Amino acid sequence: MTTAEPASTTAQQDDKRRWWILAAVTFSLFLIMLDNTVVTVALPALQTGVNASLAQLEWFIDAYSLMFAVLLLSGGKLADYVGRRRIFAFGLVVFTLASLWCALSTSGGELIAARGAQGAGAALMLPATISIIAEAFSGVERGLAFGIWAAVSGVSSSPSRSSPSRVTPQRTNTWISSG
Repeated sequence: MTTAEPASTTAQQDDKRRWWILAAVTFSLFLIMLDNTVVTVALPALQTGVNASLAQLEWFIDAYSLMFAVLLLSGGKLADYVGRRRIFAFGLVVFTLASLWCALSTSGGELIAARGAQGAGAALMLPATISIIAEAFSGVERGLAFGIWAAVSGVSSSPSRSSPSRVTPQRTNTWISSG
């Protein structure tokens, strides 16, 4: 004989789960947006760390932005066809592995390729975060959830303007571009 949980307990569990989902997707958004800007602060350290030319320094930023922009719409369409959670998870794996690749890069060309891979992973994750939030929340809570998501998007570039610049002169490796 099985006993069913009271409806209020199930509703509370679903409510907690929704907010944990929001925390996960907004944290990924934070990383996506931060990684788009943080490399700018680290360019002098990256130049010496991987012996990069001026053109390569430009591509450290451009590779991420270009791949992100080119694949963003495709990432959304893939999330519609394959499934938002599956594409989000795949994008997260790509982004994480590319971040590790950035950290281990020893040349400018390798770092450019790794940054492009990061942008591709970000392009898969970002549209999926929007549809995951839309699925998890409804009514007034949906507006609140999207407000939190948007606030995180705006705030996420702020640390890149101050924190890494304090660290990069002492550390000339590519760790800063690893997200």
